[in-house]
Amino acid sequence: MDIPVAFRWVLLALAVLQLLSLIPTLRRTRRAEPARRTEARLDLLDAASGLTLMAGLALGNSTVMLCGLVLMGSAIAAKGVRTLRGCRRT
Repeated sequence: MDIPVAFRWVLLALAVLQLLSLIPTLRRTRRAEPARRTEARLDLLDAASGLTLMAGLALGNSTVMLCGLVLMGSAIAAKGVRTLRGCRRT
C-alpha cells in the first residue's frame, strides 16, 4: 500500500487532533456515576483505536492498522451490546 507523502502528513495531523480529543474523554472517566464511567471508557477505547488505526495507516504499518481495526470493532460491538441491553430494560 503506497500512500503519497502529503497524505501521510495529513493523516499524522489528524492523528494528533485525535490524540488531543482524548483529553475530555479521560476527564469523563473520573466521574462518580458508574454508568457514565463505563460509557466514557468505551468512548476512550473507541478514540484510542481510531488513533491507532490512523497512525498505522499514516506510517504504512499494516500490523498497527490491523490492531486498530480489531480494537475499534470490539469497542463498537461493546457499545452495541450496551445499547441493546438498555433498550430491552425499558
